[in-house]
Amino acid sequence: MKLSISVTHRLAALGIAFAACVTLSGAAQAPAAANDAVVGAPVAAGRDVGERVTLLVDGAVNQPGRLSVADLARLPRQRITVTFRSGSGSQTHTYTGPRLVDVLDKVQPRFDPAIKNDKLRHVVTATGSEGYRAAVAWGEIDADFEAKNVLVALTEDGRPAADGRPRLVVPGDLHGGRYVSGLVQLHLDPAGD
Repeated sequence: MKLSISVTHRLAALGIAFAACVTLSGAAQAPAAANDAVVGAPVAAGRDVGERVTLLVDGAVNQPGRLSVADLARLPRQRITVTFRSGSGSQTHTYTGPRLVDVLDKVQPRFDPAIKNDKLRHVVTATGSEGYRAAVAWGEIDADFEAKNVLVALTEDGRPAADGRPRLVVPGDLHGGRYVSGLVQLHLDPAGD
């Protein structure tokens, strides 16, 4: 009889411990889902995801802030088809979204007119939801210099990303290392500062 009660108590304790773990893991995820702009935070799916998912744009800008996917969709859009190498081989995709320079113009980059070509010493650091970062020099996207159509892509092959977040697309790169998925932040600053 003692053995039977001991096993029953142990099983009950295991059941309670399991329920507590499930409850705690759900509670730990809830705050992250509420703040989807945090690096690594999940994004909930839904009809209004375009308003909830935001991209922080900050650094050397006059109007830092968050732009929703809906805000980005209201900017002039470009459509480009690119081919690049990835870990799984060559990929070709068609992306649609605003140019990076247009997104940054919306928050008014701050360059010092007293410094000759000050904008050329600035870089944009793009950060993805998992903390991955890549940089684009201002001279690459500026109309007075390379004028590369780097995109903040809202769709890939006609479909939005599964997490609803934009992707940085850098046409002309042979490898997709600067194609930052799950974009959560664009930060403009002088290089080396």
